[in-house]
Amino acid sequence: MAVYLPIVGVLLVGGDPLEMTLSVAIAIVAVSVVLFVAVKFGEKLSRFAAHESDEIILLTVLGAILLVAGIAQRFQVSAAIGAFLVGIAVSGPITEQSHRLFAPLRDLFAATFFFFFGLQIDPATLLPVIPIALGLGVITALTKVFTGYWAARRSGIERRGAIRAGTALVARGEFSIVIAGLGVGIEPQLGPVSAGYVLLLAVLGPILARLSK
Repeated sequence: MAVYLPIVGVLLVGGDPLEMTLSVAIAIVAVSVVLFVAVKFGEKLSRFAAHESDEIILLTVLGAILLVAGIAQRFQVSAAIGAFLVGIAVSGPITEQSHRLFAPLRDLFAATFFFFFGLQIDPATLLPVIPIALGLGVITALTKVFTGYWAARRSGIERRGAIRAGTALVARGEFSIVIAGLGVGIEPQLGPVSAGYVLLLAVLGPILARLSK
């Protein structure tokens, strides 16, 4: 996802092939550098930033998010991707502390984001895209069940438990709205398709999870 999201963001902006190729290359290089730093020095940086004070952790992590997100935006990579990479880089005890401190903010801004996305969707536009959303739902439901089943079986879980693990993934489609939010202004149909897709999976997921038992 760290490589995929910059490519999507750049492609949505458009431009001639040379500009798009250059922008995608810059995005991939920027993400690769951050991932390298995260893997190579993430633990040391986390130890350096660790502190008993919640206020210091809150300000340090928030400052890092704003700094990296700003740099990412400067290199034509989405600021959200920069914040995402900071989350990957954080490790050790600071992870649990950050999770506890930022969980309320996450819930607040997540609700605000989905509310704002809903404001851009006209209910009348949902019906025409139902066949597309249904087709996408069927395809991704099958791939999610297969992925969960395969991962669970590799972990030594019995067949029935592996099926439950796969069906538990079906309802997770909210991230599609985050992706669609990047391009709704460019391709208006992305919004209704994503909304219909997520609503269908939200209904289908619990039904499949119950049937898997």
